[in-house]
Amino acid sequence: MLKSPSAPAPLPAHVLHITDTHLFARRDGRLLGMNTYDSLAAVLADAAQSAPDAVLATGDLAQDGAAAAYAHLTEALATFAAACEAPPPVYWLPGNHDAPSVMSATLVNPPLRPEREALIGNWYVILLDSTVAGEVGGWLSDAELARLDAGLATHADRPALVCLHHNPVSVGAQWMSDIGLANAAAFFETLDRRASVRAVLWGHVHQEMDTERRGARLMASPSTCIQFKPKMAEFSLDQRAPGYRRLWLYPDGRLETEVFRVERFAGRADPDATGY
Repeated sequence: MLKSPSAPAPLPAHVLHITDTHLFARRDGRLLGMNTYDSLAAVLADAAQSAPDAVLATGDLAQDGAAAAYAHLTEALATFAAACEAPPPVYWLPGNHDAPSVMSATLVNPPLRPEREALIGNWYVILLDSTVAGEVGGWLSDAELARLDAGLATHADRPALVCLHHNPVSVGAQWMSDIGLANAAAFFETLDRRASVRAVLWGHVHQEMDTERRGARLMASPSTCIQFKPKMAEFSLDQRAPGYRRLWLYPDGRLETEVFRVERFAGRADPDATGY
């Protein structure tokens, strides 16, 4: 007796994560010796080979907060989107090097999107602002925590991905111990009320991390420019190549992810740098 063919497995939504692009007002601007526009262009050219359904850009998109830096970002992302079979939307949030008001005024042209939440496939994705004016470290305001709680409640029937700039857990580097998310306990208290949260994603630390807490993946991604050497007591640069992360978000809440490095990019940061 012939069996009916099985239904094809639901396809995951494919998401590209880029972070800490650190662009300057000048396209030839360098961060500790690395041309950050060129490194971003190399990352996006590599990522365009497998077109995502959406892009998440999690802060420190400019080094100097200049409108021209965000114009360069828009240009680079428009070139990337044009190279994709279907131009993906790009959702963004600010980091401590950014100027949020300038971002809101300039990051308005496609493929950039102003929304701070989105439905990507079957997933609910929310982007939080953890910046504090004039501070390197982060803090989620009462308003942002309330927005997070309300968004998760509204979309409780969907798996959720929560994005921010600052790391809510330690990455094991002593020199970064005071520049993460200062009210991480309140953040996790909010998440713990919602079983739908499957993943948290951030930038800021210029290195990859992938761990788990109460059934949720906790992930940091490498910068598209310079990298910090992991688990160091003092500031130290890694000579690893610029990178990015891909995520595959399945409708049932499963997640697969992988970090990619653009090894062919020749630029590297100054190994003798002691800070920036």
